[in-house]
Amino acid sequence: MKNIIRIASRNSPLALKQANLVKDLLSSKNHVEIISMTSSGDTVSSKIFKKYGGKGLFLKELEEALLQKRCDIAVHSLKDVPAIIDKRFKIMTVSKRENSSDVLVSNKYNSLDEMPKNAKIGTSSPRRVALLKTISKSFKLIDIRGNIQTRIKKMTEKNIDGLILAAAGLHRMGLGDKIKQYLPNDEFVPSAGQGILCIEYLRGDQGIHEIIKSYKIETVERCADIERNFVKTLKGDCMSPIGVHASIMNKKVEVSAYVSSLDGAHHIKAKHIISLSEKENTGEMLAKLFLRQGAKKLLKS
Repeated sequence: MKNIIRIASRNSPLALKQANLVKDLLSSKNHVEIISMTSSGDTVSSKIFKKYGGKGLFLKELEEALLQKRCDIAVHSLKDVPAIIDKRFKIMTVSKRENSSDVLVSNKYNSLDEMPKNAKIGTSSPRRVALLKTISKSFKLIDIRGNIQTRIKKMTEKNIDGLILAAAGLHRMGLGDKIKQYLPNDEFVPSAGQGILCIEYLRGDQGIHEIIKSYKIETVERCADIERNFVKTLKGDCMSPIGVHASIMNKKVEVSAYVSSLDGAHHIKAKHIISLSEKENTGEMLAKLFLRQGAKKLLKS
């Protein structure tokens, strides 16, 4: 008899797409059902969203469903999961990483370089705001939230010159043709975990742990750990202007990291490369270097 696994997912189009990707992975050996629900992060105003934990609100109802045994696992974009989670839960990455870059979506321009210095650009991310401000202090940055289709619709309706979005979401939704420019990860440093899917489950559920661990890819898990440890050591959250991206190639781990003031006027950026065989806690080590260089003061500003 196959195991029955109930997946909790937000009911946004992208979240359901991602839940179905995980369902497809698990279905060969298990009977899998998806339970969709609305999260606080989908319904509150931008002001409340920022005041009460940002993207952590996307997890609240799904975690309650786990605790109440109404589901067995929850599927998230790792970039939406706070670096420190409730000790009652565990997370594990699953499958390969999608393209981790930020991208430009625009009806008018093919690159950020083409845009006028006072262009209107839509984003709700403090990290993206800070990075854009380093390109042009005159950019008019429009706070814009909602699912991908909603943001693209608002861009047209409000005559916004472009949006900065994650490539991964557009790829997964079959909207890659909307992308005008992929922004280089070492310059426009992505959010920790961007492009990675993860499964959240109860820490004591050894049965689920045994089922899902075979779908974990060690290189993806290591990059995720480095990125999340960097943010954790800095005591950052999704409302902090922090970017970090780890990649593994040719038996080397390359990490790009970025911390900025909210206005983008001052920032620290670094790249660190180590051998894949080294066992150092790279994320923590790099974050401590940033702290010695004044990262804490930048984040408080």
